[in-house]
Amino acid sequence: MDPRGFYDRLSARYHLMYADWDASTARQSRALDALLTAALGPGPHTVLDNACGIGTQALGLAAHGHPTPSSAPTTPCPTC
Repeated sequence: MDPRGFYDRLSARYHLMYADWDASTARQSRALDALLTAALGPGPHTVLDNACGIGTQALGLAAHGHPTPSSAPTTPCPTC
């Protein structure tokens, strides 16, 4: 199976992977924002998400003010 076909079919089931997608996005973005701040100082910092999938990290980082250009093997990417 080609990667694009796999992810295109998987994308219809993403909602099954997270009981509460908004809470997961918020939790992950707080952790990533803290790591960025500890490593690079106060932001915002541009973060390339080169495999954004459904955008869990990219959308969260963008909500924290970090520009987050993104790409994914499927289209459309929610933050592209």
